[in-house]
Amino acid sequence: MSVASRDAYERVSRQLDMATRLLGFWIVLVGLFFLFQALNYRGLAGFLAEWQFLLFDRYWPTLTLLFLTTLFSLPPIILVWILRVRQRRKERSATGYIDNRRIVQGKFARTESFFLGACAGGLLAAVIVLILSLQLPSDEGLPREIELGKPEAIAPVEGRAVLRGNVDLSETAQFNEDLLLVKRTLYFAPIRPPHDTGPLRYFVEVRRENVPDYDDIRFPKDERLVKVWRFRVPNQTFTPYTNGLLRRHGLPGEIATLYRLAGHKVHYDNYVLFSSLEQLTWRYYVLAGEFFVWAVLAAIGAFIFGRRRRAVERRIREEAEEATEADKSAPVAQT
Repeated sequence: MSVASRDAYERVSRQLDMATRLLGFWIVLVGLFFLFQALNYRGLAGFLAEWQFLLFDRYWPTLTLLFLTTLFSLPPIILVWILRVRQRRKERSATGYIDNRRIVQGKFARTESFFLGACAGGLLAAVIVLILSLQLPSDEGLPREIELGKPEAIAPVEGRAVLRGNVDLSETAQFNEDLLLVKRTLYFAPIRPPHDTGPLRYFVEVRRENVPDYDDIRFPKDERLVKVWRFRVPNQTFTPYTNGLLRRHGLPGEIATLYRLAGHKVHYDNYVLFSSLEQLTWRYYVLAGEFFVWAVLAAIGAFIFGRRRRAVERRIREEAEEATEADKSAPVAQT
């Protein structure tokens, strides 16, 4: 085998390793991007969610996230596939240099590179999530009193607040936030000025007594799902929070859509009064923790396959040294 052919094979292998590492990094960041779209009910994820509601009366966020992540990861996946095809061609033409051990070494190296990229992407995603959590409103200071229907309710500042109005507990909605490792249930109810029949703009978090942190939604049979998604169980007591933390655009998009499909108008510029700052930071801390766990698992995978790669490389070097020693000790023919 010529030196040029060997160098071409090694160059393609290095390109493939780098592309595989970038693929792992890209998948995590694309997943993070569409995850926030799904959580905020915006962009392509929000569009697909609306489409699912119209056709199926419900929304599958996990499947939507996987579909979008896979779709937008196709370009780097195709690039890795093309480089792998080129490498296989070099393997077939590199007789005398590429043996089974080097092929196995290349597989371990590619897997290690993928996990290294995924680890870096997971760590970066966790940092991004924590930085975004710093943009949440502060719960410091005295709460501002906001009477709905008055001028102070037109464009209030986010933060500690006390809302004055009529809470309609008969229209309490249940929101199940199901993340990868942890899930929870929140309940919201609209709050209006007296005798107001306009679009719903203000909502408050409400508490249901004697239920676990996660309350599964059970759909009655033979009914349209969107009509019963709102939480309607007789003889249940809900307690509204009117003193808490005000968040603009805090109403989950799924809940806003379900209110609309149930016959209510929901103002785009809506406000939600949460019971505490922890209810807002929960999502960010859980997401950051999940991305960190992913980074740790990816680092473990990279360590395992890196160790195997180094073992194969060590064996290749030993065989090369043995072959060199054998050549040196071989008798030289005299003429």
